[in-house]
Amino acid sequence: MSKVVTPSGAPNQKTVLPSGIRVISEHIPSVHSITLGVWIWSGSRFERESQHGVAHFLEHMLFKGTARRDAFEIARTIESQGGYLNAFTGKELNCYFVRVLKDADEVSIDLLADILQNSVFDPIETEKEKGVVIDEINGMEDTPEELVLDTFTGIVWQPHTLSRSILGTPDAVASLNPDSLREYLDSHYVSDRVYVIATGAVDHDRLVRLVDKAFSLPKSSKGVAFSSVERPDRQIAVVSKDISQTHVCLGGVGIPYNDTRKYALYVLNTVLGGGMTSRLFQSIREQAGLAYAIYSDLDFYHDTGLVSVYAGTDADDVPLVLEEVYKECNRLCSEPISDVELKDAKSQLTGGLLLSLESPSNIMNRLARGEIYLDQYEPTEDSIAAVNSVSVQDVQELATDLLSPDRLSLAVVGPMDESDILPLIPS
Repeated sequence: MSKVVTPSGAPNQKTVLPSGIRVISEHIPSVHSITLGVWIWSGSRFERESQHGVAHFLEHMLFKGTARRDAFEIARTIESQGGYLNAFTGKELNCYFVRVLKDADEVSIDLLADILQNSVFDPIETEKEKGVVIDEINGMEDTPEELVLDTFTGIVWQPHTLSRSILGTPDAVASLNPDSLREYLDSHYVSDRVYVIATGAVDHDRLVRLVDKAFSLPKSSKGVAFSSVERPDRQIAVVSKDISQTHVCLGGVGIPYNDTRKYALYVLNTVLGGGMTSRLFQSIREQAGLAYAIYSDLDFYHDTGLVSVYAGTDADDVPLVLEEVYKECNRLCSEPISDVELKDAKSQLTGGLLLSLESPSNIMNRLARGEIYLDQYEPTEDSIAAVNSVSVQDVQELATDLLSPDRLSLAVVGPMDESDILPLIPS
């Protein structure tokens, strides 16, 4: 195995096992717990059409029993230690994570290795869990805030696999079986796609020994395959629903995590809709009273990203809300932000970053994304310096590239139809 030398003074350590598994840790002297995640290049982006939803469904099934533990014992293994066990599926990544007291590190690693390597995919449990996941999919129809975001991502990247819902469709999930789960696991849960990230009261050398002992995943020589992402034309989608509010999501393709312009994008997002002092919050909520929820958001991926604005408002107020959002996007493209806005956004971002580092879970996430997307440790002071180096011109150039109205797609969920929305879109 190889131990990677980290920058001088860096609090984290990294070791690459002979299998290809990367083990990264950061010791935090002030805590008595360990937050540990197993991250895997796996998600809806990598699914074939016939597998739609399999990455998320597999996440569910890995908690349903192994050769050594049934579902109850999997949960009991961690909860009896006073710990917490969970997982999530994204478009590019799966993560299985625990937070436990430091003395429970060995049993936690043994459990995570067990569910990733020895799950049995019992046919009866598989059929039962299909109902659970299909209920989850159908539940989105009753949660318009989630539905509009899912609809939005579906049109922004269409027809790329990134446009697919992480949950899948009821028909696709119903077609899954133990064999299809095993096939996906065997092809994606391979050692050179796996990262073990731990923060807190962790001893790196002990962590490496435990991971090396517990994990025996096969190694793949194929690497992770990424199909190219094209910037699509502007798209419009309207989901008519008889509900009290109308939910809108406006935006477009952003930039990858490894793009150095992301720091300018952080500033841009903060000014646009990243807090209570942002332009959209002040104009739409505080001054006009048109929406309770109004914000902008960012997502970053391997080779692309997403910029979005969400608002929930009365159907009668949708024209005014959209007019204001388009106006602010236009203004960011045509006029430089003020020096005060730039200074305040930088302070908000750097302060938020430093506050987030008081959470071991946030540190674990930051370590993971640095390692996965940058293949290196990203020191906090470097991130802060990069934010502070952003200029007014950087922000305006990026706004022109990403927020021009002719590039912004729009998704709407509520008591409206396409004929109500199309006249509101700038030509």
